[in-house]
Amino acid sequence: MATKKHSLMILSSIVMMLLMGTVYAYSVFRFHIESTYQVGTFKSGLPYMTSLFFYALSMMISGRLLKPNRLRKFVFFGTLLIASGWFISGLSGAFVLLVFAYGFLIGTGVGMVYGVPIYMVQKLFPKKSGLMTGIILLGFGMSPLLTAPLASLLIQKVGLQTTFFVFSLLFMVIQLPLSYLFILKEYTEFKAVVPDPVVHERLKPFKRIYGLFVIATTIGLMMIGLSYQIGVVHYGFDAKDVTLSLSFFALLNGLARPLFGKLMDQKGFRFSVLLSLGLIALASLLGLLNQGQHIVLYVISFGLFWFNLGAWLAIVPATIKEFYGIKQYSRKYGVMFTAYGVGSIIGSLISGTIMDVLGWTGYLYIVILVFIGISVFILIHIHQQTNNPKVSQT
Repeated sequence: MATKKHSLMILSSIVMMLLMGTVYAYSVFRFHIESTYQVGTFKSGLPYMTSLFFYALSMMISGRLLKPNRLRKFVFFGTLLIASGWFISGLSGAFVLLVFAYGFLIGTGVGMVYGVPIYMVQKLFPKKSGLMTGIILLGFGMSPLLTAPLASLLIQKVGLQTTFFVFSLLFMVIQLPLSYLFILKEYTEFKAVVPDPVVHERLKPFKRIYGLFVIATTIGLMMIGLSYQIGVVHYGFDAKDVTLSLSFFALLNGLARPLFGKLMDQKGFRFSVLLSLGLIALASLLGLLNQGQHIVLYVISFGLFWFNLGAWLAIVPATIKEFYGIKQYSRKYGVMFTAYGVGSIIGSLISGTIMDVLGWTGYLYIVILVFIGISVFILIHIHQQTNNPKVSQT
């Protein structure tokens, strides 16, 4: 049972997620990075892609090493890496150094910290883990609601490099002290939690779920990373209006997490995935038909892309628990989360190629619709497997 001390840890986790979710505000930095370092769409996506890749890789490694009595260490050292990454980004005169600092250091640090609250929630709230995971991840998704306008304002006032320094300071002043809250007697308390014995032992379609997650993150991360650039450069909307839209997108991204967490608790995997895929298809059709003619339709379309990435970051942890149980959760979720890194690479390659070579945003929406078709095919196979005892385990 969760105590008041655990409640404080949960509140602290939400604050940390708000800070770390700055990664979703990268589209604000991207526009100025292209100008400062004189790079195109593909190269400007490298820091973002690298950060998300090492974020996912770090999650996998952390998942294998996390134990209740190591929580504080992971939060502390992960935060130091993040703060160092922002600081070195501010010093970087060469683009390669920016990729290392923003990509490797920040990405690795975020992955180390990100897994701690999710691990904690699975132990403390076994019957409501989907909802509670969504509530904690609400902070990560809603981060650009605050950080995108803040970053945009700082860049205008003090420049890109100084803005990086400011974010480094924020992590040192706010998040680093919060790491000390994770020194409670977690081991004794967590050990008392009895894992849910109801696990689908013979029905574990890990590879197919992994494929769905790769597709969902490819779409979500690709469109999040291009939100500002497409709105301002390709569609010609006012920069202030697009920046304000990013805050709305962040709100949707955050709200999707507890909403789909609860849906997973109540309706399960298949219903949640079908709903998400339908919304992504709707977003793609709106984008393809609109092509920047009406800002309202741009906001709805990109809002749905942001919303559904948040949805999948709630769907996946609940799915892992549903199929594998609490005992295997940390290890399995760590491996599953590498799909996030794979999606970031694929998304950056696709978006960079389309925007630099082809130059028409419509190709993005067409590719996404193809991905949706593949996802439906995979989901049908998962449904057949979990309803047919003779299907071999994958």
